Formats: sequence, structure tokens, C-alpha cells
Amino acid sequence: MTGRFSIRILVVASCFILWFASAQAQESSHLLDGKTFTGLNGEKGSDLDPDEAEEIVFANGRFISTTCNLYNFSDAAYTASELGDGIHFQAVTLSPTHGKIEWQGTVRGDQAEMTFIWTKEGWYWDTNREHWFKGSLKR
Repeated sequence: MTGRFSIRILVVASCFILWFASAQAQESSHLLDGKTFTGLNGEKGSDLDPDEAEEIVFANGRFISTTCNLYNFSDAAYTASELGDGIHFQAVTLSPTHGKIEWQGTVRGDQAEMTFIWTKEGWYWDTNREHWFKGSLKR
């Protein structure tokens, strides 16, 4: 009887731990929800381009680049975690016509910095370009 009781306690405790870990993971994926950052993009190794205005939106666990939406890039689920003095996030947006963009960045207070790599396989050549973004929280 004692062995069965111990196993039941172990099973209940394990279920609770899994539920708690799942809830924590779910919360962390929404750490940036409700925030929008406006700023500029630039190609890696270059200054930010004043003609490359960008708006990054985090809503309902989704990441949205308003500039990339113009090229049929979808919004995407994002993951986020607190890291030191900021929140680090990642997302991958896809376009049926323009390929894939892999985003990663850090939000510290009202400032966001990120890099993103755009890749597209083509008939004659492939595209692989790295860019960066720096922006401030939209008020």
C-alpha cells in the first residue's frame, strides 16, 4: 500500500511540475505582447537607412514586421525570454514569393535592437542578406 501511495504522489507531483513549466513557457512567449517599436533598418555593415522606416509589432504571441507585410511575409509566433537586463526574442516570417526572414533581437526598456537574415532560393541565384533594426517603443 505504501509503494502505491508513493507512486501516486510522484505522478501527481510530476503532473504539477509539467503543468507549471508549460504555463511558464506560455507566459514567456508573450513577454513583449502589446509593444510596438518604430525605427530604421539597415544592411549589415552599413548605417541605418533613413529611407527604411520599420514598425515591429508584438501582439497575441505573434511578431509582425509591417514593412515585410508589403512583400507577403506573414506574422509569426515568437519566443521570448528574460535575459540579464533585457528580453531576448526570436521569430521566423515566411513569404510565398519572397522567402524567409529569421529575426532575433533584444528589448531593453523602451529600446529594441535586432538582426534579421533574409533568404530566398531562386532559379538562377539564391539571396542571403543580413540586416539590422534599431527602434524605440511607440507611444
